[in-house]
Amino acid sequence: MPKNGPIADSVPSAKDYFQQMSGSRAEEYVKRRGLEAVAERFALGYVDSARTGHERMQGRLVIPYLRPAGGEYQVATLRFRCIEDHDCKVHGGSKYKSLPADPPRLFNTQALIGPSPYVVICEGEIDAMTLEAAGVPAVGVPGVGAWRDHWDPAFIGYETVFVVADGDEPGINFADTLSERLPNAKVVLLGDGHDANSFMNEYGPEALRGRLGL
Repeated sequence: MPKNGPIADSVPSAKDYFQQMSGSRAEEYVKRRGLEAVAERFALGYVDSARTGHERMQGRLVIPYLRPAGGEYQVATLRFRCIEDHDCKVHGGSKYKSLPADPPRLFNTQALIGPSPYVVICEGEIDAMTLEAAGVPAVGVPGVGAWRDHWDPAFIGYETVFVVADGDEPGINFADTLSERLPNAKVVLLGDGHDANSFMNEYGPEALRGRLGL
């Protein structure tokens, strides 16, 4: 990737969009999802005034992928999520958009750094942030088809790897696939079509931890 490529520009872009977050539609969206307590920690932003090359991301929530080491290269990439269903339709039906030529990455790799007997794998950044808001270390996979072989070793050594499945057929199939790959995996279904975020918003963070037996 050239130094002036879209990935290399992630740090200044993330800072710019973070500053555009205050008072935006995205700020209200984050509150509705129960993530206001972790929004600053994850440097969430909003595309009000799009940077060059990001014009198609206008009006979206910005989710930076942060590297644990921080510093000059602290932002590995950005993902952009539409805020309302009608926004998704305007943007071709896609809830999420990634930067050009950007490979799938694990979201919130910081969760793999601290000592813990357990960690959660879930689908998507919103659910990973939800679990972190509930006090549970979690990483997010950007889609059910995004898992990569070289991610397996990151989960060796945990007593339990909870795989919190979205309450739909693709989500459950994805969880079952991970349970076959990871010998320490334990699939957790939240019931009633819930994902981690909808479950926490309906029942609260203690109930979410309780479903994991924590």
